[in-house]
Amino acid sequence: MMKMARLVVWAALATLAVVSTARALDQPPVGITVQVEEAHSWRPPFRLDRVGRSVTIRIASKDVPPPGRFRLLEYREGQEKARHEVAFPTQPPFEVRREVGSEASEVVLLIEKDGAAAVEVARTAITRLALEADATARPETVVNPVDFGTILVPADWLLLGPGQAGVLEVAALAHNRDVPDAQVRARFASDPKTEIKALPLAKGRRTAASLRLPYPTTTADRDVLQVAIVGKDGATLWSKEIPVMLPREALALPRFGASYTKLRYDPPISVRDPATGSFSSLDYEKGWDPSLRDVVVSLPGGGRFVFWRGSSYIPFWAGRHNTGACYEWAEVITPRPGAVDCVEPLMDKDLRYGRVEIVESSASRVHVRWTYQSTDLHYKIWGDQAVEDYYFYPDGFGTRVVSLKTDPAIEYELCELIVLSPQGAYPFEVLPENLVDALSLDGAKRQYKFPIRGEADAPKGGKPPAIYRLRLNRQEEQAAVVFNPGDRSFPSVVFGPFEDRGQLVTPCYWGSHWPLARGNATGSKIDDRIALSPCHNSVMSWAANRPEPISESRRVTIDSLGVSRPVSVRHWAWLIGMTDAGDDRLLQWAHSYDKPPSLTVEGAQVAFDGYAIERRAMSLSVEKPSIAITIKPEVACVNPVFELIGAPSGDLAVQRDGVALAREAYAWDGRTLWIDATIAGPSRLDLVFGKSPSN
Repeated sequence: MMKMARLVVWAALATLAVVSTARALDQPPVGITVQVEEAHSWRPPFRLDRVGRSVTIRIASKDVPPPGRFRLLEYREGQEKARHEVAFPTQPPFEVRREVGSEASEVVLLIEKDGAAAVEVARTAITRLALEADATARPETVVNPVDFGTILVPADWLLLGPGQAGVLEVAALAHNRDVPDAQVRARFASDPKTEIKALPLAKGRRTAASLRLPYPTTTADRDVLQVAIVGKDGATLWSKEIPVMLPREALALPRFGASYTKLRYDPPISVRDPATGSFSSLDYEKGWDPSLRDVVVSLPGGGRFVFWRGSSYIPFWAGRHNTGACYEWAEVITPRPGAVDCVEPLMDKDLRYGRVEIVESSASRVHVRWTYQSTDLHYKIWGDQAVEDYYFYPDGFGTRVVSLKTDPAIEYELCELIVLSPQGAYPFEVLPENLVDALSLDGAKRQYKFPIRGEADAPKGGKPPAIYRLRLNRQEEQAAVVFNPGDRSFPSVVFGPFEDRGQLVTPCYWGSHWPLARGNATGSKIDDRIALSPCHNSVMSWAANRPEPISESRRVTIDSLGVSRPVSVRHWAWLIGMTDAGDDRLLQWAHSYDKPPSLTVEGAQVAFDGYAIERRAMSLSVEKPSIAITIKPEVACVNPVFELIGAPSGDLAVQRDGVALAREAYAWDGRTLWIDATIAGPSRLDLVFGKSPSN
């Protein structure tokens, strides 16, 4: 009764305060509201950090606020805990947001004018759950999901490879009472054994704990991790279930090479009916012709370059921390009459036109070819064709070569930096602020920090061309790199952020229509499909500012529809890689790719190709069983590659400046020679065919 009486008195005083406000002010502050702003799921903090997070208070005035000093007071059970100054903007909207502590149960807005006593303007209560809690699980050691035959595992799932232990992390906060005997209990649904750890909860204080999870004993490839916080009597105070993927064996990936496989993805494919807008789902295993497979290129430095059915075979670097980096594709930017949505290969969800093929996979070179046609949302095509060839070498660097046969009047976009994120991952959660670096060949550096809201935020300095570093995750040590010496401009489009309910919710463009999901057109706002499908984050694009082609011609030929007509045939090439190399080394790579060395050759002749920039290789026609090559670089030559046409069969011994190279210092497959060396000055290579290396 006494508590109820105090509440009545408090309410009466509040009423008097409002009356006195109207009398004390020349213009009563009507239309000023104080509200608890609902936390946006796309905004930080995320996951465990959300437990005990501060609360955002939105203070809004319908009209110009009256003059005076505004203050926001925090209360906990009637006791003042903190106060904040509130200054409204001078232009509409007249809104202010303030963060208040996790202990606040009520806030009161006061105004003070001309030295008079402060009076109340508005107040609001802050309601909370009795117990806030969350749990996340991760493998004890980080292994690229691709190495276990999986791809873009949902962000809130647990992937455990054969024999891997897991780590469960839990955070909790009790708002209304102490729970000194609370415990965390965790078990796999397939195993009765339960892991238990004490989690004593003090009222109003956030507490965290972690548990090691031994690999489950089940022989199935799926499980569920059941997590609960229980009280002294065993009553469940909070619980959560985490899906678990348990691949039974790792992929048999070579240290360097390309492999056919079928990557595993457990959730269904999200499907939207374009005619009705209704959503359904499709079993992932039934998504394509059963004869179609994925391709994984594995590189010695840990890089994994993937051609996945779920991305319409559009290739990307699959990172160790479950995100990807993509360089785009050939996208039509000239409006096509009758086209529904964009015309590009990502619309080919069924893979009616796209195909991938391992052309070569040897000790010294990998060559994978992707062929496709750009389609609209309804699989309509116009006869244009594209081929992308990817060449890789044992140093982890390679090339992307685009060959495009099109109507001469049609414009295409060829390069855009894109990050792929898994189902359930929020952009601000996984993307670093410093997404892109551009290292100009003149030595200047541009750092693109997102979100970029306009020209004023865009970095300055340097001249193109530049080598670009795209970071694909806050945790990833390696970054995707790309360089085209024919670029004559920096990216012409730097994608701005999305907003929702007045809040910034992405650092750049975000879309759920690719990869994997079907039937959705290109969007321009937040989409709840984030919980149902992997998504992509477009960072920046060159749009119509294509680099200079390495070759171009016009001819009459037959297009993909069987029609004989004039077409334009063009080819472009980029240096690509996945690396943790520093700025100086990346610039060295770019200069080397741009300017091959001069050669003096004995026992062979320089072939017609000379330097094939599309393969990063120097071509020689071999005439004798031993040849000598003197390399005379203008800039440092990094890891030279030689195509030795007509070379005798058998092994190969290599000397550099009279010293035999160890077998691990080069790779030879009978035609292509890759050498692990950075050659800054004149240097002689002696090659003896049919002879084994001496060491």
